[in-house]
Amino acid sequence: MITFLLTILLTAILILALLTYTLFCYEETNQTGKPLRPYLALAAKTALRSMLSEIIILLLHPLGLWPRLWKKPAGGRDLVVLAHGLFHNQSAWILFRRWLQGHGFAPVCLSYASWGAEWNETVDALREDLKALLATHPDREVHLVGHSMGGLLLWSALAQLDDKDSRRIKSLVTMGTPFAGSKLSPFGLSSLGRYLGYEGETVRRVTGLPLPAHVRRLALHSPADNMVLPNSALRCQAPGWHELETTPVSHVAMLHSRGVFREVQRWLSAACADERPQAARERA
Repeated sequence: MITFLLTILLTAILILALLTYTLFCYEETNQTGKPLRPYLALAAKTALRSMLSEIIILLLHPLGLWPRLWKKPAGGRDLVVLAHGLFHNQSAWILFRRWLQGHGFAPVCLSYASWGAEWNETVDALREDLKALLATHPDREVHLVGHSMGGLLLWSALAQLDDKDSRRIKSLVTMGTPFAGSKLSPFGLSSLGRYLGYEGETVRRVTGLPLPAHVRRLALHSPADNMVLPNSALRCQAPGWHELETTPVSHVAMLHSRGVFREVQRWLSAACADERPQAARERA
């Protein structure tokens, strides 16, 4: 029975990788006008790690059913609030959480339901979680890090905080966030993914929300993202944002990449020191 279930699991993950990378190659070739070969090379380079990350996410998913394991900050100085992407839960941050603690930060993993939820209700709940966290830790500064849709949700929640609370938010980092949505959104069915339509109303509204000027903003994106299609949707067109392309990893593998983490850690540390990393560039 276990062997059968594992076979089903691995087959499903293999099919998912083949489909998403096929669509990635097709979409990027048509969008950019470049030859297919470099995109096939990117797919071949990152597909295996993508499947491994999907397996890790699925196997660790049950750990996210115990919120107390994730919502209480352990030691550290500044708080780092982590918001996962669609269909994930707090357990997606298991490596980032450990790495952040190793660099003296206090990670707090928030969660939300991907199914049976509305966008505005989800944003309201995250905003209330942020307000409660700020009230519980009045002497600590806060940084926000969101993966995929979590980045858009944090943007929305931050935009709704009052001045007293928002002034304690030092930075916002997004990883693989679909600022212009994704053409894979229809496959989200009745989940929150339905709000991520490519160039759709929700993503246009969120990316038009003003953020506090003092909050340092970094958008990390991978050249081999197989979930946000086209990859140009990963680019943030809003003013005040910095962008940085990471080493080639898949959409989900960003959560398990030390290279991606190092970019996040550098940005958070620079925000703590009130410095700006030179590697990222600001949009006018």
